[in-house]
Amino acid sequence: MRQRNRFFIFISVIALTFALLTYQGIEREEGISLPFTHPVYLLSGIYSHITGKVEDFFERYVFIIGKVDENRRLIERIRVIEQERNRYIEAEAENRRLRRLLALKTKNPHFVTAAEVIARDPGNWFHLLWIDKGLNDGIKKDMIAVSPDGLVGRVRDVLDERASIMLITDVNSAVAVRIQQSRVDGILEGRGDRMTFLKYIPRDVEVEQGQRVITSGLDGIYPEGILVGYINSIRKEGESFFQEITVRPAQDLNRVEEIAILRR
Repeated sequence: MRQRNRFFIFISVIALTFALLTYQGIEREEGISLPFTHPVYLLSGIYSHITGKVEDFFERYVFIIGKVDENRRLIERIRVIEQERNRYIEAEAENRRLRRLLALKTKNPHFVTAAEVIARDPGNWFHLLWIDKGLNDGIKKDMIAVSPDGLVGRVRDVLDERASIMLITDVNSAVAVRIQQSRVDGILEGRGDRMTFLKYIPRDVEVEQGQRVITSGLDGIYPEGILVGYINSIRKEGESFFQEITVRPAQDLNRVEEIAILRR
């Protein structure tokens, strides 16, 4: 039964095709124009319309893909240019810092070597840092770390190729200092934050905000005359014999990248 149905369908398709061709031939010979006498042309027109839309779609698709690729290339180029710009800015800033360290070397007879900060101790983030020089470079315990702006700290631990620097803001740090204008001596101690305490300045000594604090050299560790910081605040309260003074370090210790090591 299925084979007969298939055969019947096949015969019907052939007959329909023959009829369509016959109608087309009659029109050409006799000039007759009857409704639905253009089935082949109609099908051809539909086919042409569909293929035209498809071709237009693919042309638009290729155009869009081309623009996407072009935009991707432009974005990548912008990224590369931005990276090059950042490298240039970093190199320029580093060169400026190194030139200042070189000037420090020529002026300071205690200069040992310059070093780069490579890490900060995660257990004491703002008050202990590591540099890329050590015993092999002549660094020893308790040598002094400075920047072109001022005192940074001193060497605490030394390994062959690196060393740790305890900053002057560390609570374990103590530096013999002097108020430069009044020549009064005191002790600078770390406060555990971005400031330091200046201790043992008598109440009757006139102290003003912004005055310079330098090393006195009286502790036998820090050479005399290194800028430490500036008077930040002064308090005279109660019956205490000494003033409560805070000092802001001259060097922003959260932004140290290179330092110079000085011998005592």
